[in-house]
Amino acid sequence: MNYYTAIKKATRDSLPIKYYHGSMRYLKPGTILKPRDDYENDWQDTDFYGPLNYYKPDNMLSHKESVFMVTNEDDVDLSGGGTEWLFTVQPLGKVQRHDLNWGSEISMLMSDDPDNISAIKQAAMNYWHGVPHHNESVWEYLTTSAEILSVERY
Repeated sequence: MNYYTAIKKATRDSLPIKYYHGSMRYLKPGTILKPRDDYENDWQDTDFYGPLNYYKPDNMLSHKESVFMVTNEDDVDLSGGGTEWLFTVQPLGKVQRHDLNWGSEISMLMSDDPDNISAIKQAAMNYWHGVPHHNESVWEYLTTSAEILSVERY
């Protein structure tokens, strides 16, 4: 690796990650986001939530105990976030990265053949282990809480 390539890689790898969280209601900077009490009620009837929850490794954060973030503000809507307000946030706990498209894959597998357990399990494990989906990736980030740094209209 030459000097210029090494400097470019070091600079790229050391840039801070900017996290976003979408909301339907305004919250002021400094507010600490916590997991929603009603998360499971809102998502439990989707065809991907059950398999993702069932195959979640013990060392991973559960969805119902997480604050969701993205690093591309255009992904807020794709990830199911609110689209009235865009918060730039700072995670206050460990951060885990998952490709949302594995959830879509699980939905497709469930509608095609819900008894295809091995493929459904593999898609869930790919989600939990941060494997990029083979078509494209939409990354979501889970943490236990996050502080709102700034707020703007979405």
